[in-house]
Amino acid sequence: MKIKLNHKFFILVFILSFSLYFGQKTEFNIPKDIETLQNTIFYFQNDYTRDEPKAAAASNSDFSTTVDLYNLKYDGASKNLYLDLALKSGAKPKQFIQQAIWTVNMKKVSSKNTKVTVYLERLIPDSWSKKEVDTKLTKSTGKLEQEIKEFLINYKPSEAAEGAEAADASSAEAATTYSDAPTLAAEEGTSKQKKTSKNLQNLFSKKQFITLPATSAVFTKLLQTDPSELECKDCKNGQYSSWDFDDFNMIYANMNDGREYYAIQYYGSDMVSGLPYGLVFNDSSPSECKQKFARYNAKLYQTTVDTNENTSSALTVVTFKMNSSFVRLEFGNQYLTRLVISNKEF
Repeated sequence: MKIKLNHKFFILVFILSFSLYFGQKTEFNIPKDIETLQNTIFYFQNDYTRDEPKAAAASNSDFSTTVDLYNLKYDGASKNLYLDLALKSGAKPKQFIQQAIWTVNMKKVSSKNTKVTVYLERLIPDSWSKKEVDTKLTKSTGKLEQEIKEFLINYKPSEAAEGAEAADASSAEAATTYSDAPTLAAEEGTSKQKKTSKNLQNLFSKKQFITLPATSAVFTKLLQTDPSELECKDCKNGQYSSWDFDDFNMIYANMNDGREYYAIQYYGSDMVSGLPYGLVFNDSSPSECKQKFARYNAKLYQTTVDTNENTSSALTVVTFKMNSSFVRLEFGNQYLTRLVISNKEF
């Protein structure tokens, strides 16, 4: 996010510039004054950065901030350009790095010369990769360091000023959003209780989604209760299976057109765990889920659903394909309320 430096210091938290890092540093001198460079670095971007406020620390002669890259995919056959990933013994060749953080330090050498040091400080693999990636031995390839160097040399301060007014407006809007969020969470937190569903734990005892194809008998065995068989003209054998519990309902259907799916709808007001991958009914948010399943190219968007014959309402969804299954997460009250697994795209 392009924000003037003097504005940023009113909203950013100071960070330590000498924290533990991976031991790999790149140093270079830029023939510009430190004030110009510390303003310029906030405008750096590539395909893996995000428009977001960045923490910074500064004095008359020193400056420190970070450059964060997100959603870095790694495949043994086509390695990511920014990381030389170290894998533990027996690790799979495909890994996903949720966030990689490089620290950028600047030190004033003279009125027109600044020494810049860049190093990889922290690596955050996603939940699937954190046990297989050695974050201590992983190194930066040097590509980001080179991009930062070229950017600081070639970027003109006047270019940054052109979009400052619009960026300041975006910053103010973001600040409003963030200030409202804690209040909302606090209000809802007072009325919601956390609990674990034994039925969901039984259903997902292997800590993963149930793969398709399946049968009604598969779910009956896991749920340890018989379903109701309800009429459905578009289903094979003219019916689908439905299991009712105190706070959620599950259905399994095999359609005449070849679609097969199961869906879980939560109706309660508490925060209920028991789903795989850390998903929690009435607690997991759309943005959290999009980030959680980023390695599967999760998409977040809004759609409309019919509530009755005459009206419809907006619905936020996150969709992605995991292995051979298509997953749809629905957020009817700003938090996860429904999960659908299908053998065909939605």
